[in-house]
Amino acid sequence: MFERITRQMSSPARTFANEIMVYLHDVLSDNYRFVAKLVGSAAWNTILKDKNGFFDVDYQLLLGTNSQEYKDNHFNNPTKIKNDFFNYVNSALKNNKQYKVENSTTAITVIDKKNKFSIDFVIIRVLGNNSEIIRRNNKKYSSINEFTWNQLPNLSKAYVKFDNLKTDEKQELIEKYVLPRKAKEKAKQENDPTKKSSCEVFIEEINNYVARKRNNRL
Repeated sequence: MFERITRQMSSPARTFANEIMVYLHDVLSDNYRFVAKLVGSAAWNTILKDKNGFFDVDYQLLLGTNSQEYKDNHFNNPTKIKNDFFNYVNSALKNNKQYKVENSTTAITVIDKKNKFSIDFVIIRVLGNNSEIIRRNNKKYSSINEFTWNQLPNLSKAYVKFDNLKTDEKQELIEKYVLPRKAKEKAKQENDPTKKSSCEVFIEEINNYVARKRNNRL
């Protein structure tokens, strides 16, 4: 059973996320320039908390080509990029027992155990019409800390589809499809190659929902 989280109730999580991103902009400015984007249920004020009282908010960190890392290496070392971001967040919070920081399959996850929320930051590069997300390489014999770029479904088209839905359709999509699917994905082991990020889940479920609507009209 899920319970609605109001925008006011989620404010501490979003404020804390902004503090983390300001910090990252500062400490990583020599190598990385990025734009942060609130996505998913938090962006549409449809957050629900789970049976344990936890809720999450999701952010995309969109790397810019004005980054020194792009000028030097064209973002061709996703393992380095993911670890650079993770290490700074982890170092800043590791001595505070209230927080836990995880370098998960696709996201850098910050868990606030006291206030019962988590923040997922996924790193994305957008080059032309191509959007890719950093994902742990779970192939056999590869290191658990090796990451690769993975193609994302078209981001902009999915969000246009979502914007065109009616309010009750957005609510149905989030509550009936996105949140249960997110819970299922989070329950998977980190070495499960089928595990997907909240961003991927959101895009896929938008596309599935719109396709079902279209087929039902035929």
